[in-house]
Amino acid sequence: MIHEILLDKLHFYGILGVSEDWFRSYLANRRQKVQVKSPNTAQKFFSDWGTIINRFLRRSILWPLLLVIYTNDLHLRINSISETILFADDTSVVITGRNLGVFCAVSNLVLSYMIKWFASNN
Repeated sequence: MIHEILLDKLHFYGILGVSEDWFRSYLANRRQKVQVKSPNTAQKFFSDWGTIINRFLRRSILWPLLLVIYTNDLHLRINSISETILFADDTSVVITGRNLGVFCAVSNLVLSYMIKWFASNN
């Protein structure tokens, strides 16, 4: 599901044709295993191979770019009522209000928009 959402976003930003096929191939059927090395001995233990489903490859060189593309539309709905600061994998939302009542109302609205975005983007 996350991979399909990412591919839709890449398509929206103009990644089409051969490039789109490359990203689809890159995201499909990725596998990984875990190696644990004992600190006191030279022993290594390996997990079984597992298929990566619905997440990004965080150790991938493409991870920062794909994350920015994936989250780039988070601010679109809430920037009209607050300020969103996106930096790498960190997102901050600045909310202000003339008084406590306005601040609480804007905060609740921003949070409801964010909950909807997170729900629709997994």
